[in-house]
Amino acid sequence: MNQRQHDMGGMDASPVEASAHEAEPWAKMITSLAAAMREYDVMRIDELRRALEDLPPEIYEQDYFERWSEAMVNLLEEKGLLTRDEVMSRMDAIKAKLGS
Repeated sequence: MNQRQHDMGGMDASPVEASAHEAEPWAKMITSLAAAMREYDVMRIDELRRALEDLPPEIYEQDYFERWSEAMVNLLEEKGLLTRDEVMSRMDAIKAKLGS
């Protein structure tokens, strides 16, 4: 069996940054979206974990919340609820409304 990117058992790793820091607003939004998706039975935590573990290495190695957002979009697509294009279009509309 091949070792996947999330399985780091026995491997050397870089130091973990343990200092507390304020999360960016978009990261808080991802946390809120994940909670809402669980609350409304759109996803279960085990589905999110599987979706995270299925990410390709180049995405899995991104920021924690970027991984979560990618995994959640993949789950929405898998379930036939929204396409990636629909999610991205809505994100663009929100950014335009906020003047970003």
